[in-house]
Amino acid sequence: MKINKISFTLSVLLFLLGITACSSKPDFKLYEGEPLNIAVIGEIPEVKEDQISFETIDFDQLPKDLKRYDAVFITKENLSEASESQYADVYLNSNLPFFLIEATKSYRSFIEKDLTYEDDLDLKETSNHYAIGFLSSTEEEGKYWYYGLYNDKESPENIREMYSRIFSTIEYNQ
Repeated sequence: MKINKISFTLSVLLFLLGITACSSKPDFKLYEGEPLNIAVIGEIPEVKEDQISFETIDFDQLPKDLKRYDAVFITKENLSEASESQYADVYLNSNLPFFLIEATKSYRSFIEKDLTYEDDLDLKETSNHYAIGFLSSTEEEGKYWYYGLYNDKESPENIREMYSRIFSTIEYNQ
């Protein structure tokens, strides 16, 4: 009788451990920092954080005063135009981080005038990033960040989690 109780208890514990270990829903951390104001060239992303403000801008506004923003997001459908040579100086001379959403290539085509997004090396096969961030600085070498999705799976929840990490990066680099 005692052996049956021990066997049953162990079976239940192993079962519960198995269920917990196979949980498909990770506990993602939300960004809980200071409010951020982000300019977006493209569609505004859906995020869970309430302290994030987005404002849509277009390329005509890009070289103008960006001081009221904490960062600039450029979405997939605008990456080709964003890599045009006339914008390289904006990226290089700004003290704001720029984030390229759904970029499959490197940040180089945005800061090198002779390289376009189409001609840049495609990193899709070698890197599982979903977004790239970069911040040029005159005092030090620039900073670059690559953001992947949880388990490399594209889902609304995983994309929102990635944005939470980007918001933390923005706050840390202000």
